[in-house]
Amino acid sequence: MRDEILRNIAVYFDHSLCKADATRGEVEKFCAEAKAYGFGSVVVNSSNGRLVKELLKGTSVKTCCTMAYPLGSMTTATKVFEAKECRELGADEIDIVINVGRFLDGDDEYVRNDIKAVVEEFKKDDADKAVKVIIETSIIGIEQIARAVELSIEAGADYVKTSSGYANYGAKPDEVQEMLRAAAGRIKVKASGGIRTLEDAVSYIEMGAVRIGGTSGMNICDAAKELLQNR
Repeated sequence: MRDEILRNIAVYFDHSLCKADATRGEVEKFCAEAKAYGFGSVVVNSSNGRLVKELLKGTSVKTCCTMAYPLGSMTTATKVFEAKECRELGADEIDIVINVGRFLDGDDEYVRNDIKAVVEEFKKDDADKAVKVIIETSIIGIEQIARAVELSIEAGADYVKTSSGYANYGAKPDEVQEMLRAAAGRIKVKASGGIRTLEDAVSYIEMGAVRIGGTSGMNICDAAKELLQNR
């Protein structure tokens, strides 16, 4: 199992360039890296989505746009409009942040409907498109992870994701385990934030995470290749 993960580890990675000052040159570089390594996707802010789609044309690497990012606190109508924009520019996937404040208020109906409206808009023409819901585990706390996962499932999302990278911290093993426990195979799990070593990445994949987010994919893939070659 571990050798299979090491050989195919690149496909687990969402190669992420979500900073505010990302330039065209950086986007082009990230896409070239993603194609060379065979990453699962390139993740960018939506203004760079069309460019990424063009640069990745003819490859297996998916185009993913962040949405309602990184705060998640805009109106549902605003999120739906952005989902429409992402769909029309050709994004294969979106990573959307929940309304964390409403979640902490216990307003489950609002949170569920907020996510559901985005899912319905983005997947309107293609059910194979994917919506990943960022639940900000470092803010909501491990005791509320199961509720966030359940709401995401009820709303029709495809993945739950640990963090945006802008909250208190990224992925933690116990929190990813709790996400997987709550998911029970009904929704996929993405571990993201602070995953910088091969050991950490393999550990999350062996737990059951099917995507890894971040900027360390190349270093981790190189480490996996070296490990296999030296056996």
